[in-house]
Amino acid sequence: MKAFFKRITGTRRQPVTTAPTVAAAAAADCGCREKQQCKILIVCKGQEFSRGIADYAVDMACKTRSSLVALNIDESGRDFAGFRSQAERNIEYFNKKAADAGLTFRHEIQQGDENAIVARMHETDPSFRYVMDDSAAVCKNRSSIPVYTRATLRAR
Repeated sequence: MKAFFKRITGTRRQPVTTAPTVAAAAAADCGCREKQQCKILIVCKGQEFSRGIADYAVDMACKTRSSLVALNIDESGRDFAGFRSQAERNIEYFNKKAADAGLTFRHEIQQGDENAIVARMHETDPSFRYVMDDSAAVCKNRSSIPVYTRATLRAR
């Protein structure tokens, strides 16, 4: 019993560790500049990603030390050249947001079926860990953004 009380009272006398300074906290704010270990795929079935998904994806990538791959998919099959040029013009906000956070960012534009494209990307690059969906039908009037893992996608 005495040993128990000594342990309890002994811990009370230990000095309190101070919180890191503001400069140190700012430097460690986002471990984004560390080596990124996995990738997050953000899928948009249109020409422009929403600002909400860009902000959310960058924040999640910082927390998980991931890199980002933004994918615009043209499922219509009409005027792919026009779709591509518009998507390239609309990626600026997302690109800047990722660069400011120190993340590796890549933008791809593909034509075809979403499930086939995502499956092919997973097959060719096993470092994809999460998939986010930025379709208007899914994200309209919602405060949450669907995020899937590779296991979830395989089970679909």
